[in-house]
Amino acid sequence: MGHSRQRRIEEVIAYETALLAALLVVALVQTALLPRPFGIPFNLILLLTISHGLIAGTTSAARWAFYGGLALDLCALTLLGLHTLALLAGVIVATQALVRLSRDNWFVPVVGVALGSAVYHGVYALLSTLLVAPVDPQAYVLYVLLPDTLMATIPALPVYLLFRRYEDRVRRSVPVDVY
Repeated sequence: MGHSRQRRIEEVIAYETALLAALLVVALVQTALLPRPFGIPFNLILLLTISHGLIAGTTSAARWAFYGGLALDLCALTLLGLHTLALLAGVIVATQALVRLSRDNWFVPVVGVALGSAVYHGVYALLSTLLVAPVDPQAYVLYVLLPDTLMATIPALPVYLLFRRYEDRVRRSVPVDVY
């Protein structure tokens, strides 16, 4: 059941601007502040976007992926669009593949993040090879895809449960218009 009240354009613009700013801050934290154990960066944007997508759906997750990918491109100083397209592909594949499974199944976030991470890195490596420089597939899988997928999969369940709890609280609150 959705909200029956339509949002005004000002509310939509304010919400989208706040979302973009929040994801830009997360991208800054991811690229500049998060520790890199064993030289492996933690892909926080991917984890948050897929967890949100498994709760809210593909359309909302695609917006998050677009904003988060642009923020990552700007913060990581990569070719504009590389992270964006890779993140969009990973989020869309992960959310569409698991859309029919129950939200109460605890394997959904783990499988979703692992699948989304694999697709994200596959698309990123392909685009990097085509647009920037050749990527050695064996080395990329061994030193980038597997460690990053493992790093993103470990906290997938707690992050997913936090998103689900927040969504349940928001759904319980019914907006009342008093005129």
